[in-house]
Amino acid sequence: MKPDSAQSITLDADVAARLRQVARRLRTYVFLENIAWVVLFLFAAAWLQWALDYSTHGLRWSMRFALLMVIAGGAAWLFHQLVLAPLRLRFGLAEIAHLVERRYPQLGSALVSAVRFSAGEVGGEDFNSPGLMASVIERVALQTKGLEFERILNPRRARRAVMSIGAAAVIALIVMLSAPQPTYLWLARNVFLQDVPWPKRTQLIVDCEGAVLIGAKGDDLVVSAHALGVRPREVEIFFQTESSQRGRQTMVTVGSEGAYRYRYTFEKAQENFTFYLRGGDDETEVFSAKLLERPKVLRTEMHVVAPAYAGLEAITIPDGQRAAQILRGSEVTLRIGTNHPVTRAALMMGDQPIADAVQDGDGYKTTISPMETHTYHFRLTDEAGLENREIMRLSLQVVKDEPPRIRMKLPGVGDMITPVAILPIELSCEDALGLATAEMVFQFARETTEEQVLVPPSFRPKMTTLTANLTWPVASTGLVPGERLTLFARASDFDTVSGPNVARSPEVNLRIVTPEELLAELSRREREFRADFERLVDAQEQLRGRLLTLGGQFSEQGRVEPVRDALRAAERSQRNLTGSVNVVRQQFERILAELQVNQLESPEARQRIGEGIIDPLAQLVKRDLTAAADKIGQWAANASPELAGQVDPQQVEILAQMRTVLANMIYREGYQEVVNMLRDIIRLQQDLSTESKKSVEEQADDVFDE
Repeated sequence: MKPDSAQSITLDADVAARLRQVARRLRTYVFLENIAWVVLFLFAAAWLQWALDYSTHGLRWSMRFALLMVIAGGAAWLFHQLVLAPLRLRFGLAEIAHLVERRYPQLGSALVSAVRFSAGEVGGEDFNSPGLMASVIERVALQTKGLEFERILNPRRARRAVMSIGAAAVIALIVMLSAPQPTYLWLARNVFLQDVPWPKRTQLIVDCEGAVLIGAKGDDLVVSAHALGVRPREVEIFFQTESSQRGRQTMVTVGSEGAYRYRYTFEKAQENFTFYLRGGDDETEVFSAKLLERPKVLRTEMHVVAPAYAGLEAITIPDGQRAAQILRGSEVTLRIGTNHPVTRAALMMGDQPIADAVQDGDGYKTTISPMETHTYHFRLTDEAGLENREIMRLSLQVVKDEPPRIRMKLPGVGDMITPVAILPIELSCEDALGLATAEMVFQFARETTEEQVLVPPSFRPKMTTLTANLTWPVASTGLVPGERLTLFARASDFDTVSGPNVARSPEVNLRIVTPEELLAELSRREREFRADFERLVDAQEQLRGRLLTLGGQFSEQGRVEPVRDALRAAERSQRNLTGSVNVVRQQFERILAELQVNQLESPEARQRIGEGIIDPLAQLVKRDLTAAADKIGQWAANASPELAGQVDPQQVEILAQMRTVLANMIYREGYQEVVNMLRDIIRLQQDLSTESKKSVEEQADDVFDE
């Protein structure tokens, strides 16, 4: 067959159109199904991406970027394999005809042959006749009439693909309309890779200002937090120290339902660390815990300036001494040095702030004027808000400026004095910081209270010690019998803070009497003292009798130790008698002194009392009685006949002297009684003369009245 004749053979136009339509529909079905797979992959990847990002409380940017790249790469590969590659394939009419013949086997191979004949795919002229090919094509046209070529395709898969695409679109639309915020967050975080946080049901809030939690090294550091929204029952803390030690702990839940708080304590923390919390669907940002040294006082110094009136030099108490004694009103400057700068150094008295210290070089200082004894310490606060735990206490003992010490004696002055008495005064005043005044004060009451002041001639202001012996004549006041005199010593200091401090000696109250009244009182006292001395003489005689008895008992067998005990008791009795005799001597000395003070002393009184009583008693006390007691003690220690022979002569001599003194007392008493009797007669005569004179005056008045 000639080529041109072969080319004139064409497939029936209706058959060719129907085959081409099937090819197009097949291509569409394949495209839709593969597009559906790509859409489903993207849809599943989006859900997986959202689930991972939301369930992990927000993936980091790097992880979101990597996941987006994986999804984009997978989608691109699927699109290339399932969409682009099939589109490049060409479906020929022969392949479609073959599929139709498989669906309609009664066609045999006629449809494929007709398609091939029309495409010029024939053999040589020896084997193919144009007429035969034309007849085959015509027959195929007749056989295929009424056959539905589209039945070779299964539209269900295409419909499922369309439905899948539509369902994915509808679901995406519903999600976008019903939850626009999560959709926006997913797009922003996972497509546009923005750091927009996911909304959470739980929001953990760490109780910390800023991202750094400040603590003190070596102290317990407490990390606390609370939750907003849905409160989780368990919160975990993740931490890492500077030395790369990692940890994960469950925080302690404190509170009741709806009011939970969470706390974890790092006991005695020693190094900085970072941490974050995780609980519910929230995870906090990373916080830093910075441990600092607490402020503390390293050194102290106290500078004390005493009050101006004291005249003392300022002193500085160096570091190491924490206590000081100061005068009230002193100005004390407290200086401290710290381990690092602080924002506040407050001087405290217990829990009460007293004053704030100011910067002083590399330390701090404050000045106070304490009026009472207290213990102080400094409360330090640094820029991190840490306060000192170690307290260095400073004790200031405020010493009050005591009043002057003053003593006044009136030797030889009793309760009664005569108007012409001359009072001897012994005055002693002391003050560590100096005396401002020192004086004797004499007060006597008449119609008004009058007062005389006597300043010792040797007194000078600022003296710390004054000793003066003064004499003061009572006659200078004009006092008469029956009136009273009060005298005392008075001194003051220079204290300008809480003074001046005034000291007064005990008051001495004296009654002014006539010489006769005073002599009568002294005579009464002499009789009492003589009666006391008589008892002492009797006691001395009894002691001698006991000693004589004990001397005879040394010769008896087995009686040595009891006798020695009795001798020791006798020695004690002798020494007690010595003391009692000395008391009597002092009493008579006071009588003689009162006579001298009141200008009543006479040569006869000085001789009888001084030479006849006081001097012998002094000799007995200082020599004879003491020697007798010593001799008895020697005899008790060494029971020898020689000592026994020496004891009794001493006793005899002592008794003789005591009886002589007693005789002088009795003689003096008789003499005094005679003097008193004469004075009574004189007083009676004076009274009689006064009464007679008064009677005469009354009679004269009666005469003149008549």
